[in-house]
Amino acid sequence: MKRLTVLLLFCASLSFAQSPSFPSWQEGYFDIHHISTGSGNATFFVFPDGTTLLFDAGDVDRKSRLKVPNPLKASPPLPNDAVSAAACIAGYINHVYPSRMIDYAVISHFHTDHFGSINSQSKLSSKGNYRLSGITEVNEYIPIKKIIDRNYPFYNYPVDVKTYSFDKESFRNYIDFINSQSDKKLLSVEALQAGSKNQIRLLNKPARYPSFSVRNIKSNGEVWSGDGEKVIRIIPDSLAQKDYNENPLSIALKITYGKFDYFTGGDMTGLQGFGLPGWFDTETPVAKVVGPTDALSLNHHGVRDASNEFFLKSLAPRVIVQQSWSSNHPGEEVLHRLISPALPGKRDIFATYIHEETITTYGRWLEENYLSKHGHIVIRVEPTGNIFYVYILDDITPEPKILKTFGPYESH
Repeated sequence: MKRLTVLLLFCASLSFAQSPSFPSWQEGYFDIHHISTGSGNATFFVFPDGTTLLFDAGDVDRKSRLKVPNPLKASPPLPNDAVSAAACIAGYINHVYPSRMIDYAVISHFHTDHFGSINSQSKLSSKGNYRLSGITEVNEYIPIKKIIDRNYPFYNYPVDVKTYSFDKESFRNYIDFINSQSDKKLLSVEALQAGSKNQIRLLNKPARYPSFSVRNIKSNGEVWSGDGEKVIRIIPDSLAQKDYNENPLSIALKITYGKFDYFTGGDMTGLQGFGLPGWFDTETPVAKVVGPTDALSLNHHGVRDASNEFFLKSLAPRVIVQQSWSSNHPGEEVLHRLISPALPGKRDIFATYIHEETITTYGRWLEENYLSKHGHIVIRVEPTGNIFYVYILDDITPEPKILKTFGPYESH
């Protein structure tokens, strides 16, 4: 309880801090905050009418990543090891957009760097019989109205996830959280409906912003067809059961504001060949219906099994955000695709955290092509969606001051 009190005070201190240089959100603007916690993905959206969405709230098990013979190195917790990833997320949200509630929280898939890892030392919630980490802990600080994941309420696609989850203890804790809070009517829970354009929508002044929409592109083995709300199945159930892998099942969204388009797809995969089943490439069918974008969050942190050539050529983003935390982010093949002159247009690449070892390994190819390798990454779209900017904010100081500004960029 003492640690929880300290974390709450930390969040409260952030909520009253005001950066002298980062302009506050105003109605009509669309803000996308890629929050640098060092512990996985977390993206906070403020829609033009003030509706809010949190896409993932990861908290990786750093100790297991550091065990020998695991060669990967996890980034340090940010801003420091006294602050959990969830406290960092909640504190950041309270700073940039003080709010009593989060309208939507989407969990892209069931890996702990996207929803939170617990152990026997994790603190118990004051709101129910479950432990605090990631999304369960964010809810402790800022209540969530609705959670959307890929398989509520059954959690049986393509297998019993409670049995076959990569981290069974953490996933069962997530289920305990969902059941506890929904039973008490403290939040609602839904499965994402692939193809829908109405499940995630403006809640405050929808009529004022008719050009804004959130299209559910993908969930589980289904992808939007491009026709109304119809979907097509790209992962056969029987094969998915045989070769169960969470990453290809990730939720994907396309968010549009006027001419501006943004894509996020969790840990979607796109690798072909090498003995992999054909359906492992989920990026190609997704790319066919998403089309050109202005900005995107790089699939699977930039790991080598994602961001294939067809996907990058089809989406042709002007701005690429890599939500990274491990020393294998990005894969070298992905890096060379990102900077290839064969891809259309110019691309500005930003990352939340790149290890010094990774920079040394890739040398000038990374150093000369990443405009930022450390910090919160904010995309601010101006009213009507024609112009947007990228801000890099300090992720070490409690007050996330602007380090760099890029733009203006013109939307497609």
